[in-house]
Amino acid sequence: MKQALLVTLAVAIVSLSWFGASGQLDAADEIRAMLIPVEGASTSYDIPLSLRSLPQFIGWWSTIVPTARTDARYIDALNALVAPCCDDNPAFKCCCETEPGQACNLIRSAQGLAAHLVVDLGYDAEQVKSAVREWLTFARPDYYVAVELAARGTSPARFGLTTKGSCYRGMCGTPISQGGCGGMDELVEPEIIGESA
Repeated sequence: MKQALLVTLAVAIVSLSWFGASGQLDAADEIRAMLIPVEGASTSYDIPLSLRSLPQFIGWWSTIVPTARTDARYIDALNALVAPCCDDNPAFKCCCETEPGQACNLIRSAQGLAAHLVVDLGYDAEQVKSAVREWLTFARPDYYVAVELAARGTSPARFGLTTKGSCYRGMCGTPISQGGCGGMDELVEPEIIGESA
């Protein structure tokens, strides 16, 4: 009897920790817990998820992407993903690319990672797509939570979120950690590159 009471009490405590005052689990928090990988999570390519990887991934955009650019694995993987900064475009091309070599740093990081996976690690298109999606989901969780809320018929605006891309909201120069594109040339991410906010 005492053990059953303790089990019931434990279940009630766990339930209360998951449910808000209204008696419903916050849909955005539920989606975030389900979809968004955590800082430091391990990856198939042995680089833990962290925005501190941005300079390395963006560096690969300059050094490895030229080699990968015509590889079908690279092209197919990135064409299968949307650019979370302007999701009417694939991750293969940012909507801000109006001149050769121009792209936001969020997309540069995705393309650099994809190129590394293809050229250096020999990943197939499906492996590249999965790894890059994981990176983008980690880097821009707001977009992915908003899209899932909308897919469930819930307005993302109720949670202060939007599916409208950062490129279209004039956030190209806003840090990725703040829902932006991280700049169109030099990386804008003050905590990583040591600039003041």
